[in-house]
Amino acid sequence: MTIRKLIHAELEQIPEDKLEELYKIIRDFNTEIHKDTSDWDALGTLLEECKVETGISDLSYQHAHYLHGTPKRTEIE
Repeated sequence: MTIRKLIHAELEQIPEDKLEELYKIIRDFNTEIHKDTSDWDALGTLLEECKVETGISDLSYQHAHYLHGTPKRTEIE
C-alpha cells in the first residue's frame, strides 16, 4: 500500500469535528515546504540577475590573484 493510501485510510477514521484542525496542520506544512523551495528559487534568480560577465574563465579558482594580487595558483589544491 502506498503512503498516500495509508494516509487516506487514516483520514477516514478521524472524527469530522477534528478535520479542520488537521487541515490547518497540513496546509501549514505544505506552505512551509513550498516556502523553502521558493526561497532557493528566488536566490537562484537573484544570483542569475546579478551575474556579471568578466571574460575571466578562471575567476573562481584564481580569485585571490584577481582580488589581492597574489601569485596565480598553478595546481588544484
